[in-house]
Parts: sequence; C-alpha cells; structure tokens
Amino acid sequence: MRILIIAFLLISGMACKRNLSRSDLENQLKLSMHKFLISRPNYDSTKLKFDVQKVYFFEDKAIYECEFVVHMWSNGHDTTGVMTATITKDFTIVKRKL
Repeated sequence: MRILIIAFLLISGMACKRNLSRSDLENQLKLSMHKFLISRPNYDSTKLKFDVQKVYFFEDKAIYECEFVVHMWSNGHDTTGVMTATITKDFTIVKRKL
C-alpha cells in the first residue's frame, strides 16, 4: 500500500505543469536569449557585451515567438537593436530569425 501511495505522489508530481508568472516568464526568455548570444562560437566576452533589455512574445502551442530589444557594446561603441527568435517551452532551444 505504501508503494502505491509513493508511486501516485511521484506520478502526480511529474504531471503537474509549472505555471510561471508573466514577469518570471519574461525573465526566463531573456536569460535563454542571453545564454544563446554568449554561447556562440568565437564569442569573446572581453570585447563584446550583450544586455537583453525587453522581450515581447507570443505563446504558441510548442514555442514562444519572441522579439528582443538588445543593447550591445564593444570597445567604446554601443548600439541597441531588435532580434527575433523562437524559443521552446522548456527554454533550451533558441532559433534566431534574421
């Protein structure tokens, strides 16, 4: 009987979907995009810095369609631009659009 109760609790715990607040979701999307930008090949953090300032997103069935406002600076020069990307619901895969 004890095994059934433990199995039930484990299954129900895994079945629960994590609900994020809007601000937590925005922060997680910004963090995913930042990780994507700094994990590029040949990225040198001493020369180029990124700051993801804002995110506008649409939640689809399996992905988030996102538009990011990114501040970038390098060697005394800086610019702010818009980058678009799709991010999976588990925040692991980022596909940047051009």
